[in-house]
Order: sequence, then C-alpha cells, then structure tokens
Amino acid sequence: MRNPLNKRLNRELKHNFGRYTAIALMLIVTIALVSGFLVVADGVRTAFEDNRTSCKVEDGLFSSYYPVSEAALEKAERLGLSVYENYYIDADVLKNATLRIYKERENINLVTVMEGRLPAEGKEVALERLFAETNGLEIGDDISIGNTKMKITGFISLPDYSSLFKKNTDIMMDTFYFGVAVVTNETFASFSENGLIYNYSYYFDKRDLSDKEKRDLSEELSKTLVLNGVQLTNFCTAEKNQSISFVEEDMGSDIPMIKVFFYIILGIMAFVFAIVINSTIEEEAAVIGTLLASGYTKGELIFHYISLPVWITFISGAAGNLIGYTVMPDIFKGLYYGSYSLPPMKVAFNAEAFLLTTVLPIAVMVVINLFALNSRLSISPLRFLRRDLKKHSGKRAGRLPDISFISRFRLRIIFQNKGSYITLFFGMLFASFILMFGLCMTPMITHYMDEIKASAVSENQYILKLPVELENKEDSEKFTLYPLETYYRLAGKDIEVSVYGISENSSYFKGLDFAADEGGVYFSDGLAKKTGAEIGEVVSFTDPYSQEKYELKVVGTYDYAAGLAVFMENTRLNNLLDLGNDYFNGYFSNKGLNIDEKYLAAAINSKDLVKAGDQMLSSFGQMAPIFTIAAILIYMALMYILTKIVIDRNAVNISFMKVFGYEDKEIRKLYLNATTITVIASLILTLPLVYAGIKESFVIVLMKISGYLDIYIPLYLYLIIVAAGILSYFVINFFHIRRVNKIEMSLALKDKE
Repeated sequence: MRNPLNKRLNRELKHNFGRYTAIALMLIVTIALVSGFLVVADGVRTAFEDNRTSCKVEDGLFSSYYPVSEAALEKAERLGLSVYENYYIDADVLKNATLRIYKERENINLVTVMEGRLPAEGKEVALERLFAETNGLEIGDDISIGNTKMKITGFISLPDYSSLFKKNTDIMMDTFYFGVAVVTNETFASFSENGLIYNYSYYFDKRDLSDKEKRDLSEELSKTLVLNGVQLTNFCTAEKNQSISFVEEDMGSDIPMIKVFFYIILGIMAFVFAIVINSTIEEEAAVIGTLLASGYTKGELIFHYISLPVWITFISGAAGNLIGYTVMPDIFKGLYYGSYSLPPMKVAFNAEAFLLTTVLPIAVMVVINLFALNSRLSISPLRFLRRDLKKHSGKRAGRLPDISFISRFRLRIIFQNKGSYITLFFGMLFASFILMFGLCMTPMITHYMDEIKASAVSENQYILKLPVELENKEDSEKFTLYPLETYYRLAGKDIEVSVYGISENSSYFKGLDFAADEGGVYFSDGLAKKTGAEIGEVVSFTDPYSQEKYELKVVGTYDYAAGLAVFMENTRLNNLLDLGNDYFNGYFSNKGLNIDEKYLAAAINSKDLVKAGDQMLSSFGQMAPIFTIAAILIYMALMYILTKIVIDRNAVNISFMKVFGYEDKEIRKLYLNATTITVIASLILTLPLVYAGIKESFVIVLMKISGYLDIYIPLYLYLIIVAAGILSYFVINFFHIRRVNKIEMSLALKDKE
C-alpha cells in the first residue's frame, strides 16, 4: 500500500515553492560552477601532463655568453643527461611586442600544432596560439619580423612555454607583448647573430629520479659547466622555470580553493535546510502530534520530512552536473586557454567531481537533517498538539532595555529568530568575501602599477652580457645585478631575488646609507613583507649557478616595488661574488643609451611597466564577473529563504495584528524592518572580517607569483559591497511585502491548541 504521507510532499513543495526554488537554484548554480571547473581543470591537467611527456619537455635549461664547447658538453652529458641546442633570438614585432623565435625542434620541447601547419619554407612562421589570438592574428596573415614579412602558417603550443614569461623573474606572464614562434632551420640561420641567445636544454637519461635527485643532478651540471669555463648567463631547472611550472602550480592552488568554496556553500546550505525543517516542524506541530498519536513512528516521520530535501538536493545535483558538463566547460576553458598556452583538452567524466557535487551534498543533507529531526521529534505527541516545542518552555524571555515599544518588538523578533539571522550573517560574510575578491583585483593591480612607477629609480635599466664602457657617460650610472635565491617558507620553495650592487653615492638610489650599513643589506619593501624578514635578521641566500651560500644581514628596507630585490654597495657585492672590484653589468639612465645589441642582455623601460599591468588586469579581470554573479546569487537566495522563514513563523501573529486593526504598513514596519536592520548591520559588521579574509587569501595567491602586491582596497569598494547587499535585500523584500499583505485575518481564528 502506498504511504499516505507521500501525498503531503506535493503540498509541502507547493506551499513553500519559492523557498525550495531558491535553495535548488543556489545548489544548481554552485554545483554547475564547481563541477564545470573541476572537469575542465582535470582535463587541462591531464592534457598538460600527457603533453609534457610526449613532447619531451626539458628538465632544465642554461644559457651562455658564447657557444659551449664540445668538451664541456661531453663532460656534462657524462653525468647522466643529454644536452640539446635550443638557440633563439628575440625580435621586435607589431607595437612594442617581442617574438622569441626558435628553429625547428626534433629532440626536445617538441611542437604541438593547434591549427594550420608548421613552416615548410623560407618566410614562413608558426606562432604560439595565445599570442596570435591576443593580437588578432590569423593563419595566412603576414607579420613583419625585422625587415622581413613572413606568412603565418599555423598556431602552435610549446611545452616549455605553457606560460608566456619573457623572463623568469617577471611577476606575471605576458600574452600581449611576448610570444614564441618557430621557423625552419634555413630561415633561422638567415637571422643576424648579434641578438642570438646561446640557450641549451637538458634532459635526464633516467626518468624515475626523485625530486631531490633531479635537484642534485642539476647542481652537479651547473658546477661542471662553470668548472669547464662556461660563462653562464642563466641556469634554471624546470621546477623553477615559471614558463613550465606556473600552470601546474596555478592548478595546484585553484582546485583546492574551488573545493573550499564549495564546502563553505554546502555547509551554509545544510544549515539552511536544518532551519527550514525546524520551521516546517513548528508550522505542522499539530499535524505531527496527530500522526504520532495515530501510530506513525518517529523513524517514519523522519524519513518523510527528510525526503523532500534529499530529492531537491539530488535533482539539483543532476541538473548542476548537466550544466557543468555542457555549458560551463566553454567558460572555464576560456579562462585557462585565455591565460595559458596549452595543448588541446577533452572533457571527460570526472569521478571526483561527481562524488563531490552529487554524493557528498546528499550525504551532508542527510546527516545534518537527521540530527535536527531526531532532536525535534523526541518530544511527546501531546506537546506537539499543544505546540509546546521548546526544550525550556518555562524559561522566561530575557529582559529588554527600556526603549520604545517598536524597538523592543523588533529586538524580540530578532532574538526569537536568532538561528536564521546567524546563518544569514555567515552567508552574507561569505558572499561579501567573494564579491570583494572579484572587485578588488583591478584597483589593487592599478595601485601596484602606480607604486612601481612612483618607486622607479630610473627611466631605463640596461642589463649587459659583459662590462661595456660608454663613450658618453652623461646621466648613466653603473651597477652590478646578480640573481640569488632564498627559501620562501610559505611556498616551501626557493624564490629568485635580484641583488643590486649600487654605487656608494648613487644619484638614483637616494636614502641608502651604505657607509652605515654595518656590512648588511637593504631589502626591497616587497621582499621584506613577502618573506617576513625583519631588520637585524640574518637571511640565507644561494647562488643558483655555483651553489655557494651567503648569509646577509638585513639593516633596512627600501621602497622599490618593481620586484623582489636586495641592495648593497657595488664593490662589496663584487667581492662577495669574486667578480672583481671594477665589475659591473648594467646601467641606470634617464636617457636612452646607445649600446650595441650584441652586448645587451635586456633593456627595461617605463613601457614594460604598462605591459605587466595590462597582462595582470587581463588575467585576473576574467574572474570578476564570475565572483560577482556568485556573490549576488548567494545574497538573494539566503535572504529570500531565511527572511521568508521569519515571516512564516510569525504569520499567525501578523494575522492577529491585522485583527487588532494594525495596517499592513505598520506590520511591515515591525516585522520586515527588523530583518532590514539585521541585514544592514550584518553587511557592515562583516567588512572587517572580509578584509581579514582577503588579506589571508592573498598570501596564498601571491605564493604563485614572483613579486609582492600590497593589499589595497579603496573605500568605494566597501560601499559597493554594502550597496549590493542592500539592493539585493530590497529586491527580495518586494516579494515579502506582497506575502505579508496576503496573510489573512482568518488565520488568527483557526484552532492553535
């Protein structure tokens, strides 16, 4: 025989259709976002890892001022690795863009053709896909490289440039102004040797080495090269090469973050369901008492009242996963493929995503609601019939302050519904956090770029391959630049730091008192904040080429936002590194210097700052709409569900007030305004917690980038957060006003005992 209680499910769903619709909508959108993201992230990770293996991505690279001798290469390969030439040139293309051009690859870092074909003859070039798309280039277009027009034959992906970092020390990848290309061997040989970079890639013979063994072997390689007279200009393992490792690290933090986001939403929704069920039990107390008195067991009633939440969760999970597998992949693929140079991926069933977004929500709903129902259904049928559901029914109401009747009435409503309002507070806290996270990126990056410009020591910095004296030294100042590494505890890895050797009486670095530094060094403000180094602390640094260790004492900080840097007197740095007293490899200048390109390693000017800012805004700006939509949805869904419960719980009292002659406007003033006050107070009280959460979150975000951003949240963003919450509330309040107006006076005349 069919359970007659099942007939009540349709009536319950119809009676609270708006409430359950809001819950289902919130679950569907959340599950769709999480499921879609996890499916894409898993597909990207699988494609990325398979591509690295099949295309033989390098285990590391090194560069030299001059071609490495055959003898040095032979000694290096005896260590248990293979070394391959991977020369390149950097050419200026388009407007202020740099194209790094390689010749055909046959043994390592093999090319993946995304569209079109590889070049087969002279004056043909295949471009990295993301650079081409960002700059609006199509297959068949011509692009000027130097003085030569070359035809684009295809779009490619390179495993050693999954992230487009021009320099490994750059704070962000650059898809606007930096790209990679491949030409035929004959075409590459036709380029001028002045700008040729003698770059080499190495590949371990044994593929089952542990991470420690890989690091040790790389250190041995570096030492061997130096001992055999190789003048290294760069040495970098794949692990520390941002162009290779950044994607993996990004996904490594993105996936846990999206899971935490889902767990928080799920926890909030579980408590919302518990409050909804408690409210339902209070509304149907007399019915439950009658059913218990009629012989229905506690277990049968628990099963009955838990059925609707479980079915709604199951249907929401199914609908959310359907959207997550069909609609969301294109959106999230756009985020990944709009930032990284990745091989093609396929969307496939993800068991972890299914368990997380479908099985886990149902399990959580069952556990939370079983606990809530078991507790509430433990009282006797007689007490249900009398609507005596309080555990401490004889407890007197707390004394309220001596204020106006209306204010005391509102306080009483707030205290009576404190569970709903507390849940609403935490829901609004989370919604405000993700809204602020999405909105603060643009002003924070803009502020960071302004700081870089303000703290720039010169209009131009020239990095040399070897010391070159200038004929006209006006307005130029020599410096030594050398990369060292220091351990970054939070990320659990070494980070590269630029060590500057500055003239004692520098006209560009004013305020650095080298005469009184007591043999110490100055940290850039960002490096001190990122590593937590304090004045007087001794910090350990390592030479990435020779593995020499240096202990440097921090004697002060310097306002320099362009990167992670250490400053010391030039001669002392040269002596520390055994470079010679007169060594230098760079110039500061506010004017353009005429330096032969064959001696120039890099030239950095104010335009490079604009490039970095554009890329950061593009990369992070894509996330803002997603965060904003999610936050507004959480605001509206929670406000509707929880404030409706307050109104339903007080429906009889509202009916009595209508009987006593109170007008709808007066009733709204008492009941709805109590919620209005709570919502506005919650929005304001959450702001300090939101700031604290943003600050801690950016510690995690900044672990992935080689730089430091100050947490900068302008006042207007706080106003936007409060305004968005209030606006969302008033949209929901419109529906509640109509509901209050529809409550009839006859409800007060119905039997309550």
